[in-house]
Amino acid sequence: MGKKAQKMKSVTKSKTKAHKQKVKSHKKNKISKPKYRTKQRSESQDKFKKPEAPLTDYLAHKSNYIAVRFIFECGIKLGLKHITICSAAVYFHKFYKHVDANTYDNYLTAYRNLSIASATLYLASKVHDETVRLRDLINVCYHTLHRDAAPLRLAEDYWNFRDSIVHAEMLIMRILQFDTTFDHPHNYFLHYVQTLRPVFYSKHGKDIIVFKKAYDFLHDFYHSSDILQFKAQHIAIACIELAIKVYGIPSQIIDYEIQPWYQALVEDLDKDTIWKAMAAIMDTYDLELTD
Repeated sequence: MGKKAQKMKSVTKSKTKAHKQKVKSHKKNKISKPKYRTKQRSESQDKFKKPEAPLTDYLAHKSNYIAVRFIFECGIKLGLKHITICSAAVYFHKFYKHVDANTYDNYLTAYRNLSIASATLYLASKVHDETVRLRDLINVCYHTLHRDAAPLRLAEDYWNFRDSIVHAEMLIMRILQFDTTFDHPHNYFLHYVQTLRPVFYSKHGKDIIVFKKAYDFLHDFYHSSDILQFKAQHIAIACIELAIKVYGIPSQIIDYEIQPWYQALVEDLDKDTIWKAMAAIMDTYDLELTD
């Protein structure tokens, strides 16, 4: 038994030595990859990289559309909820709907659109119990307006910007008569989507595409003051109907000739109203081109 064990040990040692020699020879003969290959890949990836959208120079525009875009950008940077940012956009539209340009002309030139926009964000954060520090709001808004500027110090410019936001907030509350309530279409949109999802369900995921596009329409519609002209339920349905028409997916349950599908959800919504709402949504994208 001892001789057999010694033979087995010698055999295993010889095998391990041979294996190590093979590994060493393989490493020597291994062809190294060229260093420039990774660089070529990165260059090819850069060619097909999606170009970044140019940053908006808000000080170069005076339109309400650009001011609402400023509200959304600052709200996202502050980490506010989407419904809070939408409320700020609504307050902005309500302010310019009720304000008399002749009476408040001198006052508005002092505070301008962007001061009003910053104040609506501050007001909306309070209404939705998502209070933001005024200093954080000032820093974000200032950096969004002056992207290449140094951080704002506690000096004259800071206190002037702070006073403009506080005074603009008081002006907005007076114009709105302290009424900050608004029925958002989001309150009905999710319910309608859950109801219609089985109708538009497919293996290709078209239901997800349709409802995502409808939500995009709803988000973009807040850039237009026409959002104040329609009921919240009608806006939610119009966004879904417009997305259905964009992708060409008709309803399979309710015949349009007998009864439109949306009347099963909202009885007071007729064909003329929904077409007016869809036209207003599409006109929002013309505002971007004109401004």
